[in-house]
Amino acid sequence: MTHNDRLARREQLEAQILQQRLDMGMALRDWREATAPIDRGWQKLMQWRAPTIAALGLVSLRGVTRPRSTGRTIRRTMTGLLLANRLRAVYRAINR
Repeated sequence: MTHNDRLARREQLEAQILQQRLDMGMALRDWREATAPIDRGWQKLMQWRAPTIAALGLVSLRGVTRPRSTGRTIRRTMTGLLLANRLRAVYRAINR
């Protein structure tokens, strides 16, 4: 291999590395766009972490003393939350 051949090969490899870096940058941008909703949800969850832990502690304490009524209250609360979420989705679909 001559010196000129090595220089040409080196230029080719540098160009290939540059292209790979550009491709990785685009893939990273696409990845961040795709996972943005999950990241926002996680941030919301972490924002409400302390109050959630406190509320779960109180619910578990009540669950020890009154298990039947606590289970009923949890079911009703979950039903209400799911209904509110579904109504919000319907409202958004109508207003688009």
